[in-house]
Amino acid sequence: MSEALFGLLGVIVGSFIPWIKEALSARRSRAEHATYLAVRVICILDEYIEKCIEVVHDDGTVMGLASHRDKDGSEHYHPVVPLPEDPKFPADVDWKSIDSALMYRILTLPNSVRNTDSHIQWASDEEAWPPYYEEVYEARQKGYAKLGLEAIAIIDHLRATYNLPEKTHATQNADWTPKTVLEGKLKKLEEQKPAVFSPPENIVSSSGKRGQHE
Repeated sequence: MSEALFGLLGVIVGSFIPWIKEALSARRSRAEHATYLAVRVICILDEYIEKCIEVVHDDGTVMGLASHRDKDGSEHYHPVVPLPEDPKFPADVDWKSIDSALMYRILTLPNSVRNTDSHIQWASDEEAWPPYYEEVYEARQKGYAKLGLEAIAIIDHLRATYNLPEKTHATQNADWTPKTVLEGKLKKLEEQKPAVFSPPENIVSSSGKRGQHE
């Protein structure tokens, strides 16, 4: 009786061994795919964050002077830094290898970029007036500070989850990081009171538009 029982247990255990091996192999493979995805996404977002910082620092000046001067000598503070394209994530990675909430957060970032750009365009068309275009710069700087901070939050999540090293920043100021720069700029903008500005009627174009300045 005992021999039959042990034999049965041996058969049961033996039948589970291949399943366990397969499950462990699948788990390792998923972890490898997830880590590879994380590295690819981090590299893309690191570059995007640098572009966000460039937009946030753009105030329409070049070496302290207005970026544009008309033939009559009038100055205009047109944006110098173009808005970056939304981040393009790779298609050759296994998106199902990471948590669904994190996947959603990553893949919806480009849509947030497009929404931000639409708001900037609206501010350019409907709110901003020369020569300073304050509303355009407020929309650009606030919008891209928030986008940059969201990208940083995604990177931090990926690094913590997949045990990836932190990025070092070559700077003499140990307190300088993209996060501190963007948070500081956003805080400053949100503390500012909105400017009250009534443009003269004679500078409104016949179409009723202010002119597009992204």
